[in-house]
Parts: sequence; structure tokens; C-alpha cells
Amino acid sequence: MIEHCHCQKINPADWHEKSFTWKKPRFFYRVTTRMAFHQPFSYCEDIALALAKARSKGHIIKENALILLKSGLFRGEILIEIQPQDPTEDSSILQLEGRFYSVVSQLPLMQMGKEIDKLTRDLKKRGDKIKGLYLCLITCPQCAREKGNQTIIIAHLH
Repeated sequence: MIEHCHCQKINPADWHEKSFTWKKPRFFYRVTTRMAFHQPFSYCEDIALALAKARSKGHIIKENALILLKSGLFRGEILIEIQPQDPTEDSSILQLEGRFYSVVSQLPLMQMGKEIDKLTRDLKKRGDKIKGLYLCLITCPQCAREKGNQTIIIAHLH
């Protein structure tokens, strides 16, 4: 097991209840991860794997790269921000751009489904349609017990 902290240097206030637009595409290298109810089993190992695979394909890992988690009940994806060699040549690259809305949650990952449902309902009431949902773990699972949970829920909007 790889014992490395993957907490992100992010100010939660910059992301809580914020709308923003990524006008230029941002690229993310993705690997699958096993999960149980939004809780990744091998978060640190899968990040190390994604970093190694992305570098082996010639991609540059961005400084202070944003790490996202596309969550699911039993399977998800870890996404690491990169500067790609050629984004059209690699099916492991996800391109994100457009409108987004984010909130910060203090709930443990096992309870994230409730928070995601609430955000989804709130956005639908506002008339927004969701393309995709991503989590950004400000506090990594390894440090959550000592530092508390802080997770950004990011909704990609149509």
C-alpha cells in the first residue's frame, strides 16, 4: 500500500456555492477505481497509477494538478489534470470545459449520496441540467480522520 497524502491545496471558500466557466478546455487523465457508495478503496494507489501511466505516455502533470473523482456506487474514475501530448490520440483523456457549479461538503464520503441528491434537486429547481458530477477530495481519505472531511461536489452543467 502506498502511504502518501493526496490532500489538495484548495481554499474551500473559493468553491462553495460558486458558478464558474472553464472557457479553455482542461484535460484529465483517467483511471478506473473500485468504490463502495462513493468511497474509493484504493485512492492513493490509483492516483500513483494514473500519474505513472500519464507520464509514460508523455503527458505533463500540471503543477498543483486538480484531482477529481467521478463517483459511482461500485466503480468510478480518478482524473488527474494534465497537459496532454495529443488529447485526440488517447482515450484515457477526458476534456472538460463549459459551465460548472460547486459546493463544499463536510460529510464523510459514505454519506455523499445524500449531498449529491440535494445538489441535483437544487440545480433542477433553478432550471439547470447536469452533464456530469465530479468530486474533489480536498482532504484525502488517508487524512480525513485527523483533519475532517472536505469534499467539493462539482456539477458540469449543460
